[in-house]
Amino acid sequence: MKRWFLLPVFLIVFSSCTFLKSWFGNEPERIAQIGKKVLYKKEVEGMLQGVLSAEDSANLINHYIDIWAIDNLLLKKAEKELDKEEKDVKQELADYRKSLLVFRYQKKYVEDRIDTLISQEEILEYFNTHQELFLLDAPLMKVRLIKVRLHSPYLPMIRNIYRSQTIENMQQLERLCESSAEVYTDYANKWLTARELAQDLPQEAKSAIHALDSRGTIDTRDSLYAYLVCVSDFLKEGMVAPAEHKETEIRQNILSKRKQQLLKELEKEVLKEGRNRQLIKTYKKDEN
Repeated sequence: MKRWFLLPVFLIVFSSCTFLKSWFGNEPERIAQIGKKVLYKKEVEGMLQGVLSAEDSANLINHYIDIWAIDNLLLKKAEKELDKEEKDVKQELADYRKSLLVFRYQKKYVEDRIDTLISQEEILEYFNTHQELFLLDAPLMKVRLIKVRLHSPYLPMIRNIYRSQTIENMQQLERLCESSAEVYTDYANKWLTARELAQDLPQEAKSAIHALDSRGTIDTRDSLYAYLVCVSDFLKEGMVAPAEHKETEIRQNILSKRKQQLLKELEKEVLKEGRNRQLIKTYKKDEN
């Protein structure tokens, strides 16, 4: 009789476990569920860092729930619709594991051995040897850029000398712009594309930018400012890009070449080790 009396009490306590866990905080907060699959709040909290508004947070969580639901619903469909043979992924998993482990070891091997220091001599040697890789698909230019208010009393004087390349006029222009211009930038040491230059000019200047050449200038305006551009150096499409403009790309190419060389050395190394330790056995025809 005592056993039968304890059974209902046990069932009541057991059925209330979920409620008790939720009440005392032992169970993480749920935000979605499909069958036995549960998405907990803690799994998405990391995505909300830096999100300012509650509305943005809610939209981000809802979007994540949709993605999570699609993945799990598709999995349920696959489990239901695919036959036993189609659901057998042991070989694919084994192949993936093998590829992943090999990739991680190769990455570690390269990172432990690669020399990341690249001298300017190496950059120039690579550039001179592979100039066909660095032909321009769009013009490059060095310019002087000035942005000054339309009502500035110095605007006529600036307009008069901004095209000049003489030292005296350039010094005078710099003094005028320091006191009156919103922007004065001399890109004497930086090559710009037309797109980069367009970021500093009003939309109306787009056609003028594409018409620039080695002696080109732009004199345009919007409702508040005059924009003056004078080209000091110009390279046409199809010409070889300057080495300094391609330095980042050249460094990446040199590092990539070094990585490939290290991987080739690794392959030779493991093959030699395998043969020396007699880990490799090859079979001739008709040999068991």
